[in-house]
Amino acid sequence: MNAKRAFVLLIGNKERGEINHFQLLQEETAQTEGRRLGIDVEVAFAPGFDQLRVMKRRLVDAAAPPLDAVVTEPASTSTMDLMLRELKGKTGLVILSAWGPSIEENAASWGAGLPLGNVSTDHTAVGEIQGSQVRALLPEGGRLLCIAGPARASAAQQRLEGLKSRMTDQVELQEIAAGAWTESDGIVAFNDWYRVAKARDPIVQVVAGGNDELALGARRACEALADSGHRDALLGAKFLGVDGCPTFGQKLVEDGTLAASVVTPANTGLALEQLSRFWKQGTPMPLRSYTKATPLPAGSTSG
Repeated sequence: MNAKRAFVLLIGNKERGEINHFQLLQEETAQTEGRRLGIDVEVAFAPGFDQLRVMKRRLVDAAAPPLDAVVTEPASTSTMDLMLRELKGKTGLVILSAWGPSIEENAASWGAGLPLGNVSTDHTAVGEIQGSQVRALLPEGGRLLCIAGPARASAAQQRLEGLKSRMTDQVELQEIAAGAWTESDGIVAFNDWYRVAKARDPIVQVVAGGNDELALGARRACEALADSGHRDALLGAKFLGVDGCPTFGQKLVEDGTLAASVVTPANTGLALEQLSRFWKQGTPMPLRSYTKATPLPAGSTSG
């Protein structure tokens, strides 16, 4: 039997360096698992606004081998809905790190012999872990700034909801959403918040980023503040992230740049493994599957 072919479409612009480390981990895992499973894997990156065009271009490329499945992390739920509409009845699809009712609505009529599923980290659980880390750092309460991911991303909203569910009345939470998931977006988001907050009292004890890049961006923005009093006080805060990629977030925790993170494994590996079982053994593709997030350091959720 000829090897099956999967097109893995991730978020970012690799050539311009506009990509976060989790997406790079997704790419590396897809390539490694593809080789292990005997699946031909193509990986492409596109900014959120361009994902649909890049996917369509690959689908109609007559010079390229036909695809058996698309594995993609849509930048927004609206992009996800457009992808479902475009691919229905044409090829398999695994949605990564995003969820919406349209997945369930399309499942029954997706197409005979075509897999459809969703593989994600439980982002609400991620937020709950980060919220527990905040509570461990602020046992008697305090002030928290949350630099959330993009408002259009279901992952960002679920992480924020999970974090809030762990807060007590003694924690004063301020929040702002970043435009995307990169360090530069974290810098911009922090500066937008500080521009308003500096006229009042901008000092917080914890800064929680929706991912490690956003947390690092917030820290870099603090380091660049002109007001030395604000700068020194804010750099005394604990910075928390999410993803804990081995080559990035874990190193930031090890060297003390971040106080803690939440490790979220790449989900491209599980997606390809489930596709392999579907193709080779006829095992039905689960409509929804989760990878497991864990706190970093292990004891960071307890005071």
